[in-house]
Amino acid sequence: MHSLRCLLFEETNINALRERVNDVITTLPDNVSVRVLISDDDSAIAAGLSQEGAPPAPLACISIDNLNEADTLAYNTLLADCFPGSSVVRCETREVLNPSSPLGMRTPGTVQLCTFKMRSDLDRASFLQRWLGDHTAVAIETQSTFGYYQNLVAADCHAPFDALVEEHFPIEAATSPEVFFDALGNTKKLQANVARMMASCERFIQQDTINVIHMSEYKIR
Repeated sequence: MHSLRCLLFEETNINALRERVNDVITTLPDNVSVRVLISDDDSAIAAGLSQEGAPPAPLACISIDNLNEADTLAYNTLLADCFPGSSVVRCETREVLNPSSPLGMRTPGTVQLCTFKMRSDLDRASFLQRWLGDHTAVAIETQSTFGYYQNLVAADCHAPFDALVEEHFPIEAATSPEVFFDALGNTKKLQANVARMMASCERFIQQDTINVIHMSEYKIR
């Protein structure tokens, strides 16, 4: 599906951000969904998992899904105008796992937002095969992920990254590698899952471009 991701780099709070987003979403088609991700006190428990290979890392993200291609162009401009200093990217999004949570409420756990560039020695077709084709099952099988969106940035966006991933984890994963890698009480499984995940990521990600931050998610439409 076509989508937009608007990355914000200024500190804010959910009430202020929700109010600003409402000015945009009132004009969206009825079938379009909107989620707001924000770094806040609730997600700070996972601060130890942050990475900043290509600063700055975003502090919030507006995720708008199920647009048609023409609307991605129109709302790209609208978001950029409403949020000066933001980075708005058009994406092709694959919804692998969609967590069930009520509108307006905080989704349980945290959302790991990760941006990265593809390995410099890969062409786009090879990158897509290794990421979307080979890696998807690895991520699900080696982690406690219960929500998963893979966002491929449009080639003509000229963004500082090629992909943006949103992965939902239980709150316990913020402080427990065993929970994060779905290996509670099993050291051998933990080691195997970490090794498998890292080896898979190295096949398609340019490692020094990875930004990771955990956020709170609110479904607002």
